[in-house]
Amino acid sequence: MQLRAAEAVSDATLSQWIHEAERVLRGRSSAAVMKMHIERSDYQRSYDLMVLSDDRSEPGKVLIRMLGPALWRGNATLKVGERISFYDPRSRRITVMGSSMLADNWMGSHFSNDDLMRETDLARHYGYELLQKTRDKDELGRPVERALLRLSPKPAAPVAWGKVEYQLQLLEGGKGASVLPLQVDYFRRADDTQAQRSLRYSQLKPLEGRVLPTRLTMKALDKPDEYTQIDYVRLKFDSDFGADDFSERALR
Repeated sequence: MQLRAAEAVSDATLSQWIHEAERVLRGRSSAAVMKMHIERSDYQRSYDLMVLSDDRSEPGKVLIRMLGPALWRGNATLKVGERISFYDPRSRRITVMGSSMLADNWMGSHFSNDDLMRETDLARHYGYELLQKTRDKDELGRPVERALLRLSPKPAAPVAWGKVEYQLQLLEGGKGASVLPLQVDYFRRADDTQAQRSLRYSQLKPLEGRVLPTRLTMKALDKPDEYTQIDYVRLKFDSDFGADDFSERALR
């Protein structure tokens, strides 16, 4: 590993890195099947999920539908623009989520509603500072540069975290996405030295003709034995969705 001092990189470039990293598993539109496993001190759960996303035009849209197990099958969460709705098949009711619920855990996991619905846009709501660049090899042995960025919220930005440290992988050659996320550490306040939680991207594998991280692990750092893990089973980019695919009728 070769350490290098942080070089001058424009805000536009840093913003583009964050934008690419945040969308590397979504693209402009995508359909994914994934498994989520939750490990907490008082319970363990596993879900099978289908996630549809469409950012080809405003407003952005996300639909998460639970495929299993049977107890949770049919539960769904829909985001269209800033409106987020939940559907419970047992009560057959649709509930609209208030902004105060964005930080709540999604279905008992360590991921928040905001994490999965992407209400916070790191590339838009934060400013950036490049702290360090490192020459290294990734888990596949490819030569890469790793960049560590500090993100600070812009004035009046509607965000939950006072500071975010974002580690990226910049591919120097070969096939694959040019920018990949590695780790995101979330700090409650700007002057905190200890992160409250950490999101790790790993298990690089071919997906849709690209080499992408297929595992996301979110850990609460004050509870080291707890985590939520998401594994991508299938992923298809450039899905051609219609308006009805993200309507409240699609929730049911």
